[in-house]
Amino acid sequence: MRWPPRSIKNRRPLLCFGTLLAIAAAYLGLARIIYDRFGLLVMVVPTLSTFLASGLCGLGFEYALERLEKLRTRRTLERYVSKNLVKEILDNPGGYYNSMLGSRKPVTVLFSDLVGFTSLSEKADPTVLVSQLNRYLSAMVPMVFDNGGTLDKFIGDAIMAVWGNVSSHGAAEDAKAAVRAALGMRRAMPALNAAWQAEGFKPLAFGIGINHGDAVVGNIGSYEPHERLDPTVIGDAVNLASRLEALTRVYGVDILMGRSAAELVRDDFYLRSIARVQVKGKTEPVEIFTLIGALNDDVDPEFLKWLQAYEEAIVKFRKRDFKGAKILFSHFLEFYPDDALGKMYLASALEYEQSPPDEAWNAVEVFKKK
Repeated sequence: MRWPPRSIKNRRPLLCFGTLLAIAAAYLGLARIIYDRFGLLVMVVPTLSTFLASGLCGLGFEYALERLEKLRTRRTLERYVSKNLVKEILDNPGGYYNSMLGSRKPVTVLFSDLVGFTSLSEKADPTVLVSQLNRYLSAMVPMVFDNGGTLDKFIGDAIMAVWGNVSSHGAAEDAKAAVRAALGMRRAMPALNAAWQAEGFKPLAFGIGINHGDAVVGNIGSYEPHERLDPTVIGDAVNLASRLEALTRVYGVDILMGRSAAELVRDDFYLRSIARVQVKGKTEPVEIFTLIGALNDDVDPEFLKWLQAYEEAIVKFRKRDFKGAKILFSHFLEFYPDDALGKMYLASALEYEQSPPDEAWNAVEVFKKK
């Protein structure tokens, strides 16, 4: 797709209308001058009426044509890029194209990917697979648009969405919008799985990674003669969001977010500490969290109560108080015995209590693979 679309003309109806009035006023003034100097009476009303009527009809037709062309262009572009991106292109083309030359902005990035879809694609009927994937994406994408995000791209069964790249409501609001989109995706998945199971298909699950940080925004791609440019974002913040999505499999949760995003949204959402991780390509560890729900969601109050014990246990574990952590994790698991994270940390606390780690230990999980 060529940017900008060549078919969008830069028409200015207000300028044309002003020019029309100026010509009418000039004709009226000229008629007055001719009458005053030469005593000749020039027809004014019929001439001006015809001129203005034809001019207004022409402007009306031109305006209607422009609206139809813009609507047709909007619908065409929305098949390929995000709706808010199309709106910015059509409403503010100059500002948009200048920003797409390359700029650094704080953005919130969301990656979503189906679990085990690659292995499923090797066995499934291609027609059925494409239909199932399109149904999944059709249910997920509205969550991005409804929360003001930009659909950056599809990568197979993965979705990449961005907030703050086209327009921003502030870092905190952008991050909260991304989290609301993730919650919407979580709520939509059970209905999809129920429908698939009724049709004889296996249920699917996804992982979502959310991160906030500075990224480079611009049109990335190749120039002529094989021009293909995509408006996208690149940088460490984007890469980390992708890494967090992959880590959802490791920790058995559906949504993970980095500390930078968590700090922006924690006043509106319940979060749970997961771990300190060092992902491939990063030299510094990142604290990660999972999303429980919004403050106004129907969240089990008993779980929130015992979650405080879990969080206290995490703090003790990181401070090398493995005995205290063991006690608190055990209390938590008495009420939630199937909690995978609680069992994982209890096992680590028991191991470290018997064989303490060396002094260099900092409770950071290092991942050398993507």
